[in-house]
Amino acid sequence: MTKKETAELLPFGSLNLPKSLLDSLSREGFLYLSPIQQVAIPRLLKGVNVLALAPTGTGKTLSYVVPILAKLKDAPLCQAIVLSPTVALLDQIQEVFLSLADGCNLNKEEVKVIRSKKDFTRLKPKIVLSTPAMYPEILSRYDTSALSYVIVDEGDMVYFDGFQDALHGLKGAIDKGIVSFFSASLGVQEIKRVRRAFRTKETIDLREGITSLGVRHHFVLAKGMSREEALLAFLKAHDFYKGIAFLSKREDMHVVSAILKENGVDFLAISGGADKRDIRKTIETFKSRKTGILLATDYVSRGIDVRDCTEVLSIDLPKDSDYYFHRAGRTGRFLSEGDSYVLLYEDEENLSRARDLVRRGLSFDYLSLSQGQLKPQKGPYQFRNLGKKDQSNDRLQKQIRHAIGKTKSNKVKPNYRKKVSKAVDLVKLKHRKKVVLTNIARSGGNARDFHSDEFAPRRGKK
Repeated sequence: MTKKETAELLPFGSLNLPKSLLDSLSREGFLYLSPIQQVAIPRLLKGVNVLALAPTGTGKTLSYVVPILAKLKDAPLCQAIVLSPTVALLDQIQEVFLSLADGCNLNKEEVKVIRSKKDFTRLKPKIVLSTPAMYPEILSRYDTSALSYVIVDEGDMVYFDGFQDALHGLKGAIDKGIVSFFSASLGVQEIKRVRRAFRTKETIDLREGITSLGVRHHFVLAKGMSREEALLAFLKAHDFYKGIAFLSKREDMHVVSAILKENGVDFLAISGGADKRDIRKTIETFKSRKTGILLATDYVSRGIDVRDCTEVLSIDLPKDSDYYFHRAGRTGRFLSEGDSYVLLYEDEENLSRARDLVRRGLSFDYLSLSQGQLKPQKGPYQFRNLGKKDQSNDRLQKQIRHAIGKTKSNKVKPNYRKKVSKAVDLVKLKHRKKVVLTNIARSGGNARDFHSDEFAPRRGKK
């Protein structure tokens, strides 16, 4: 695939789609194909299964919804199955299908969400939306002889986060070449594994940027403040119009919620541990509001689409930095603009994770909370001067102390200082080699291809 294919936006009318479907797309405001849609839709219309990778907020859902609807037959048979890791995302995918249903003579029962065995009815849906765990049950309940599409959405979470056992049932669909895989984040080695496992014919990777180009990233410096103090100061200094404030841990929701209530902040809250009906209701309420704050865990960071979400705030940062990119992708969706703010308070873990984002090539500007105002800061944040030593350096210091301890003796021996120096150098050498190999692995390289001559111990003259 070349960049020429995505050099300019093309209208949906440039595709060979039924007129009724084009009318529905136009009515919903979908006039032009996003880059991922421009490449993925024609492939799927031709029956080519794909591994599609694009930043969050670039229209991946519509990339498979449109081909499925365009190829839908009148027969009351299951013709497409979409698998997703969260039920909240299933409801959203159903909304996208139903928003275009008028152009395909579909009703709600024909686009069925299956969360558990209780959701099966005598009616025969044409499109089934479910979790990977329910896939074998779907095959046993419905006639899938006309099945043309199996879509694995948010595929990295499905395949690499505990659902692999449930995917064994996909063998029949994989053999037919009808399984396509959509994701925003996969490494080089992960791409190879997915291509082998699902036997996708084409790989589409449009991730030139880590997040949508419409998202601006900001560090908010809160010197001398705790997390909660930084949050309250930010909300006081900044008009948070309509956005999502993220926390990494579910147990912190109660603490932060209580503090926001005490200070009269109006907000909604949601986490993965809540009742599924409450989750749906909360998301719908937030979508219906013109302004407001949704306090959420990373359960909401994957795939949830709130079109008028103007900004997101990371109250703290996730352990897995990929989740930050998913958070940022909740705003600036499909050609719009948005802002992603990250609170930086003097906590070792928070600073270390922020530093990792910079190392991954993400460009931030720097704002400072001072005297109740949010002001631009001169120059970048100096991570090395704040907080304690990072964990990798701390481990190195422990290894050095251990090596010195092994050379100690109650008696003064010849060349003691040389032995200590040699032991320390060897520890540093091993540490450096480990760092290099780790970086190679993270970048998708193969550690076996690494030549370690540079790290061979240097011997003195004989």
